[in-house]
Amino acid sequence: MAIFVGVTGFEIQLPRFGGGPERAPSPGVRAAAASPLLKVGAGAPPGGELAFLAVEPSGNLFVSDSKRHTVMRFDPSGHLLSEFGPTFGDATLAEPAGVAVAGDNFYVLDRGTPRIFRLDATGRLQATLSLETLGTYGLNGLATDLAGNLYAADTGRNRILVLSPTGQVIREVGRGGTDLGGLTQPWMVAFAPDATMFVADWENSRIEAWNTRFEATNAWSTGFHPAGVAVDQVGRIFVPDTERRRIEVYSAQGAALGEMGLPGSTPIDVAPKQVALARSARLALYVLGGDGVVRLDLENTAPPPQGGADVDLVSIGVLGLLVAVMIFAVLSRRGRRPALAGAALDRPVRLQAENGAQRQHQQTRADQDLLIANQPEREQ
Repeated sequence: MAIFVGVTGFEIQLPRFGGGPERAPSPGVRAAAASPLLKVGAGAPPGGELAFLAVEPSGNLFVSDSKRHTVMRFDPSGHLLSEFGPTFGDATLAEPAGVAVAGDNFYVLDRGTPRIFRLDATGRLQATLSLETLGTYGLNGLATDLAGNLYAADTGRNRILVLSPTGQVIREVGRGGTDLGGLTQPWMVAFAPDATMFVADWENSRIEAWNTRFEATNAWSTGFHPAGVAVDQVGRIFVPDTERRRIEVYSAQGAALGEMGLPGSTPIDVAPKQVALARSARLALYVLGGDGVVRLDLENTAPPPQGGADVDLVSIGVLGLLVAVMIFAVLSRRGRRPALAGAALDRPVRLQAENGAQRQHQQTRADQDLLIANQPEREQ
């Protein structure tokens, strides 16, 4: 019966390991076109090195410059709108790193101080959130969730700092390690529409997923050191591969959905360090390198074959049962053969057994025995 079920393809609708209903396959994605938006010295002020970027709700870009110690705003076509810093009244931006936008608030993570600057759209300083008492080491990426909380990647301490919009520490996420829940030099954080947090775990060469209870739920290898991560509105994860000048795209479970920058496809004219997605119906991915920003216009493709996310315990159980039955049958047959052979040797041999006795006309008579015994004497 089990073999019949397997051959016919009949499927029993039972829950699968992994929880919840099966997810529909995520669509694939590719770059239909690439447009260089700006270059350092051509669109952006010369002498700089671009570090991080965020996309405003309006579609403008918010970019930090680690060498010139400033932050800049560009429109979606790459024209410079404004530049702020390095001084904001009595405060000086020492080494800007991650940037984030939440509503009308613009946040800049200063790894040199360390602290977070909160600015308005005109570049006016609203507040500074000190991180000095937290013993940070090598701050990098910055992100916000739907509630406006801030997530700072404390790379050297192998953790993500979670702060309220006013700077109070809510919690620390992660610990040093390579197992699930461990981090080794995390660089960037991004959030999916369902509030799942994805972390670019740089030294571990992987992306790690965390649920809303700050429990690590999944991790998969990228095969390279990821410094950035971004998630679109359907939950696809975009990860830049700086050395190979490519962008890898994954489903929320880590299945490959696309690869941009391959030979023969649309080239990416920067070594991508960070990525950010436009919050609009138009599928557009902004790719930041140290010397410029490129916009990739995206289009969906057919969902590629995906697997490895869920484990069908019922199928595994049926297969295991089949194997066990086969092994039991073989062992039982081998055990019966010697017993049958021994039983056959112990039984009396009859010429033709019917109801346990020979036929009467076939039984040997006493005079026949004497005749056979005396036959040689008569022949003499």
